Amino acid sequence: MLMHGQMARVPVTAQQKFREAAYFYNGMFAHRTNSVIFPYYLSAFVSALRSVTYYLQKQYAHNQQFAEWYARKQEEMKADPVLKMLHDKRNTALHVEPFDLYFRQTFKWPEKYGGVITTDHLVVREETGPTGQVKMYLKVGKDGVEEEVEPLISWHFSDDDPKDVMNHCYEGLEKMDAILKEISALGLDKESNANPA
Repeated sequence: MLMHGQMARVPVTAQQKFREAAYFYNGMFAHRTNSVIFPYYLSAFVSALRSVTYYLQKQYAHNQQFAEWYARKQEEMKADPVLKMLHDKRNTALHVEPFDLYFRQTFKWPEKYGGVITTDHLVVREETGPTGQVKMYLKVGKDGVEEEVEPLISWHFSDDDPKDVMNHCYEGLEKMDAILKEISALGLDKESNANPA
Protein backbone atom coordinates (compact mmCIF):
# COMPACT_ATOMS: atom_id res chain seq x y z
CA MET A 1 0.00 0.00 0.00
CA LEU A 2 1.37 3.41 -0.99
CA MET A 3 0.27 6.50 0.87
CA HIS A 4 0.99 10.05 -0.18
CA GLY A 5 -0.04 13.48 0.93
CA GLN A 6 1.08 17.00 1.50
CA MET A 7 2.38 18.38 4.76
CA ALA A 8 0.42 21.29 6.14
CA ARG A 9 2.32 24.48 5.54
CA VAL A 10 2.96 26.06 8.89
CA PRO A 11 4.11 29.63 9.47
CA VAL A 12 7.83 29.91 10.11
CA THR A 13 9.01 32.51 12.60
CA ALA A 14 12.33 34.26 13.06
CA GLN A 15 12.79 32.27 16.28
CA GLN A 16 12.42 29.01 14.34
CA LYS A 17 15.00 30.18 11.78
CA PHE A 18 17.31 31.00 14.69
CA ARG A 19 16.88 27.45 16.00
CA GLU A 20 17.66 26.18 12.48
CA ALA A 21 20.91 28.18 12.49
CA ALA A 22 21.76 26.74 15.94
CA TYR A 23 21.07 23.23 14.58
CA PHE A 24 23.55 23.78 11.75
CA TYR A 25 26.08 25.25 14.20
CA ASN A 26 25.84 22.07 16.27
CA GLY A 27 26.34 20.07 13.05
CA MET A 28 29.49 22.08 12.33
CA PHE A 29 30.76 21.32 15.81
CA ALA A 30 30.03 17.60 15.47
CA HIS A 31 31.76 17.42 12.06
CA ARG A 32 34.68 19.80 12.61
CA THR A 33 37.13 17.02 11.69
CA ASN A 34 35.38 16.24 8.41
CA SER A 35 36.67 18.23 5.43
CA VAL A 36 33.62 17.41 3.30
CA ILE A 37 30.70 17.73 5.72
CA PHE A 38 31.91 20.70 7.80
CA PRO A 39 31.66 23.16 4.87
CA TYR A 40 28.10 21.93 4.13
CA TYR A 41 26.99 22.74 7.67
CA LEU A 42 28.81 26.08 7.55
CA SER A 43 27.06 27.06 4.32
CA ALA A 44 23.69 26.06 5.77
CA PHE A 45 24.48 27.95 8.98
CA VAL A 46 25.29 31.29 7.31
CA SER A 47 22.17 30.99 5.17
CA ALA A 48 19.90 30.16 8.12
CA LEU A 49 21.42 32.89 10.31
CA ARG A 50 20.91 35.48 7.59
CA SER A 51 17.31 34.39 7.08
CA VAL A 52 16.45 35.24 10.70
CA THR A 53 16.24 38.93 9.80
CA TYR A 54 14.27 38.19 6.63
CA TYR A 55 11.72 36.34 8.71
CA LEU A 56 11.66 39.16 11.26
CA GLN A 57 10.78 41.60 8.49
CA LYS A 58 8.02 39.34 7.18
CA GLN A 59 6.70 38.48 10.63
CA TYR A 60 6.36 42.14 11.69
CA ALA A 61 5.75 43.70 8.26
CA HIS A 62 2.62 45.58 9.39
CA ASN A 63 3.91 46.76 12.75
CA GLN A 64 4.99 50.41 12.85
CA GLN A 65 6.86 49.99 16.16
CA PHE A 66 8.90 47.19 14.59
CA ALA A 67 9.61 49.27 11.45
CA GLU A 68 11.04 52.12 13.53
CA TRP A 69 13.04 49.77 15.74
CA TYR A 70 14.30 47.68 12.82
CA ALA A 71 15.57 50.69 10.86
CA ARG A 72 17.90 51.51 13.77
CA LYS A 73 18.80 47.85 14.37
CA GLN A 74 19.60 47.33 10.69
CA GLU A 75 22.20 50.11 10.83
CA GLU A 76 23.73 48.51 13.94
CA MET A 77 23.91 45.12 12.21
CA LYS A 78 25.56 46.65 9.12
CA ALA A 79 28.21 48.22 11.36
CA ASP A 80 28.83 45.02 13.35
CA PRO A 81 31.99 43.34 11.95
CA VAL A 82 30.92 39.77 12.75
CA LEU A 83 27.36 40.06 11.42
CA LYS A 84 28.61 41.91 8.34
CA MET A 85 31.24 39.25 7.65
CA LEU A 86 28.73 36.39 8.04
CA HIS A 87 26.25 38.27 5.84
CA ASP A 88 28.93 38.77 3.17
CA LYS A 89 29.97 35.10 3.35
CA ARG A 90 26.35 34.05 2.84
CA ASN A 91 25.94 36.39 -0.14
CA THR A 92 29.17 35.17 -1.71
CA ALA A 93 28.18 31.52 -1.30
CA LEU A 94 24.67 32.13 -2.60
CA HIS A 95 25.32 34.51 -5.47
CA VAL A 96 28.95 34.18 -6.55
CA GLU A 97 30.92 31.10 -5.52
CA PRO A 98 31.73 29.00 -2.48
CA PHE A 99 33.85 30.93 -0.01
CA ASP A 100 37.40 29.91 0.79
CA LEU A 101 38.15 28.04 3.98
CA TYR A 102 41.54 27.59 5.58
CA PHE A 103 42.43 25.12 8.29
CA ARG A 104 44.99 24.55 11.00
CA GLN A 105 45.48 21.01 12.13
CA THR A 106 47.18 19.32 15.04
CA PHE A 107 46.27 16.49 17.38
CA LYS A 108 45.43 15.90 21.01
CA TRP A 109 48.44 14.47 22.81
CA PRO A 110 47.71 11.09 24.37
CA GLU A 111 47.51 11.43 28.15
CA LYS A 112 50.10 8.70 28.68
CA TYR A 113 52.84 11.12 27.52
CA GLY A 114 51.87 13.84 30.00
CA GLY A 115 52.16 16.52 27.31
CA VAL A 116 55.86 15.82 26.66
CA ILE A 117 57.48 13.33 24.32
CA THR A 118 61.22 12.77 24.38
CA THR A 119 62.34 10.78 21.36
CA ASP A 120 64.68 10.82 18.39
CA HIS A 121 61.98 9.46 16.08
CA LEU A 122 58.45 10.83 15.76
CA VAL A 123 56.05 10.18 12.90
CA VAL A 124 52.67 11.90 12.57
CA ARG A 125 50.48 10.65 9.76
CA GLU A 126 47.18 12.05 8.56
CA GLU A 127 44.65 10.50 6.23
CA THR A 128 41.34 11.67 4.92
CA GLY A 129 38.80 8.99 4.08
CA PRO A 130 36.46 9.12 1.08
CA THR A 131 33.71 10.66 3.23
CA GLY A 132 36.04 13.47 4.36
CA GLN A 133 36.72 12.23 7.89
CA VAL A 134 40.23 13.19 8.97
CA LYS A 135 42.20 10.66 11.03
CA MET A 136 45.63 11.14 12.56
CA TYR A 137 48.20 8.63 13.74
CA LEU A 138 51.25 8.99 15.94
CA LYS A 139 54.31 6.75 16.13
CA VAL A 140 56.84 7.46 18.87
CA GLY A 141 60.25 5.83 18.51
CA LYS A 142 61.63 3.95 15.53
CA ASP A 143 60.16 0.65 16.74
CA GLY A 144 57.05 2.21 18.32
CA VAL A 145 53.53 1.15 17.50
CA GLU A 146 51.44 3.55 15.47
CA GLU A 147 48.36 4.70 17.40
CA GLU A 148 45.38 6.77 16.35
CA VAL A 149 45.17 10.19 17.98
CA GLU A 150 42.32 12.68 18.05
CA PRO A 151 42.69 15.31 15.31
CA LEU A 152 42.13 18.93 16.26
CA ILE A 153 41.16 21.17 13.36
CA SER A 154 40.34 24.84 13.40
CA TRP A 155 38.72 26.42 10.37
CA HIS A 156 39.35 30.02 9.26
CA PHE A 157 37.85 32.39 6.70
CA SER A 158 41.32 33.64 5.73
CA ASP A 159 44.85 32.41 6.17
CA ASP A 160 45.66 35.25 8.58
CA ASP A 161 42.39 35.15 10.56
CA PRO A 162 43.35 34.22 14.14
CA LYS A 163 39.75 33.41 15.07
CA ASP A 164 38.22 30.03 14.32
CA VAL A 165 35.08 30.01 12.12
CA MET A 166 33.24 28.35 15.02
CA ASN A 167 33.95 31.42 17.18
CA HIS A 168 32.72 33.82 14.48
CA CYS A 169 29.55 31.76 14.07
CA TYR A 170 28.94 31.51 17.81
CA GLU A 171 29.27 35.29 18.11
CA GLY A 172 26.77 35.64 15.27
CA LEU A 173 24.34 33.36 17.11
CA GLU A 174 24.76 35.35 20.32
CA LYS A 175 24.12 38.64 18.55
CA MET A 176 21.05 37.31 16.75
CA ASP A 177 19.75 35.85 20.02
CA ALA A 178 20.16 39.29 21.64
CA ILE A 179 18.11 40.83 18.81
CA LEU A 180 15.32 38.30 19.32
CA LYS A 181 15.37 38.94 23.07
CA GLU A 182 15.15 42.66 22.40
CA ILE A 183 12.02 42.08 20.32
CA SER A 184 10.59 40.04 23.17
CA ALA A 185 11.38 42.83 25.64
CA LEU A 186 9.50 45.26 23.38
CA GLY A 187 6.50 42.91 23.54
CA LEU A 188 6.41 42.47 19.76
CA ASP A 189 6.76 38.69 19.94
CA LYS A 190 3.47 38.40 21.85
CA GLU A 191 1.63 40.25 19.10
CA SER A 192 3.22 38.07 16.43
CA ASN A 193 2.31 34.87 18.29
CA ALA A 194 -1.30 36.03 18.49
CA ASN A 195 -1.35 36.80 14.74
CA PRO A 196 1.11 34.46 12.98
CA ALA A 197 2.19 35.51 9.47
